[in-house]
Amino acid sequence: MQAEFRKVIDQYQQRVYSQAYFILTEKSDAEDATQEAFERMWSAMHTDEFDISTARSWLLHVVRNICIDKLRRRKPIANSELDEFENESSQSKPVAQLMSKQMSAWLSAAIDKLKEPYRTLIILADLQQRSVKEVAGSLGLNENQAKVYIHRGRKQLRIFLQGTEI
Repeated sequence: MQAEFRKVIDQYQQRVYSQAYFILTEKSDAEDATQEAFERMWSAMHTDEFDISTARSWLLHVVRNICIDKLRRRKPIANSELDEFENESSQSKPVAQLMSKQMSAWLSAAIDKLKEPYRTLIILADLQQRSVKEVAGSLGLNENQAKVYIHRGRKQLRIFLQGTEI
């Protein structure tokens, strides 16, 4: 059982962390959520109900729920910038760098305004560029539900972004 557990960790650790980071936007919180998800999987592996073949979707679903719980417990904080989306080639030009930072802050603020599950769906589908099938599996939705929610999330995001100047 330990070998299977180690294999799952090696295979999905980065993906689970990535999802947690995009939802929580803080490194330490994402690390905590990732660790908690794997701890829950370890506990679940000792039951007859856990199927190792569905570990990936199970983990992504669990880490999403952990992140939502963490967000609910957070006090409102200022929006952080999405520095990881800055284009490194624009770093050499101060104006381009400033525009990139403004766009990141603008996008971050708009995504933060989205309610769940739309926020998570937009992050998974558009920022992480996962397929609708992957998004649906990780959130426990069918593909049609995921498509509808992604559409609604994008529509809300468009509304938030309209009228905002860079």
